[in-house]
Amino acid sequence: MALIRIPRHYLVSQDEDSITIDVPESMLLLWRKDYEKITKAKGILKDKKEVILTHLDTLRKEWDS
Repeated sequence: MALIRIPRHYLVSQDEDSITIDVPESMLLLWRKDYEKITKAKGILKDKKEVILTHLDTLRKEWDS
């Protein structure tokens, strides 16, 4: 879960369980673009996880020798 900071002037209402904000469409587009980048990076790392772990294991063995 990501934490985001939103200026208070976007706040419309709040209660004990939630807040409602009104943000410009341009801000939403930026968040969407950032989220897509993060999702893409996670996918790349997930696909290479075994290769990365194998490489790290090899490095550990070299350092222990």
